[in-house]
Amino acid sequence: MLIVKATKSTMQDLQITPVKLDISDLFYSWHVNFFILNRKKHYVFMNDLARLSLTVSGIRSNQLAKLPEIFLSNLQKYLISEGISEKLIDAYLDNCNQAIYAKTDSRSVLATLNEIMGITKSFEGEENEKFADLIQLNQWNNRIIYKPIEYKKPIDVFKQELEREFGKS
Repeated sequence: MLIVKATKSTMQDLQITPVKLDISDLFYSWHVNFFILNRKKHYVFMNDLARLSLTVSGIRSNQLAKLPEIFLSNLQKYLISEGISEKLIDAYLDNCNQAIYAKTDSRSVLATLNEIMGITKSFEGEENEKFADLIQLNQWNNRIIYKPIEYKKPIDVFKQELEREFGKS
């Protein structure tokens, strides 16, 4: 089950009411927030376990109800671009067949999410010059090392967890 932990402003933007969670699997939990860059709304998702981030843009207001599907589709494309086995990706996505919304519950994840948003915002006006597309931006963002994941790169932590949970391909 995919757990989308949205900030208060994101809940208002999506016009949803969160459910109360007692516990959740960090590998399937993603914090989400949004910001405006180059006059476009961007949603940034961050995995609670690996700190893997995924920036998604181009979502129109009539598509907000499909945000989990849009996120999973973009996640699949991104993970393929990282050379991860489609078998591992499909196994992960199969476990995300249902999505629920909850409130944010980790200040550490929110701090890292806000850091990624700040870095991405710093490219305003030069987004098209620095990165050809959002996949390159996501690849760049996921090679930043973080203390909460023992100074590792988020993409490496996510790959390691995929292999641990679903076996080597």
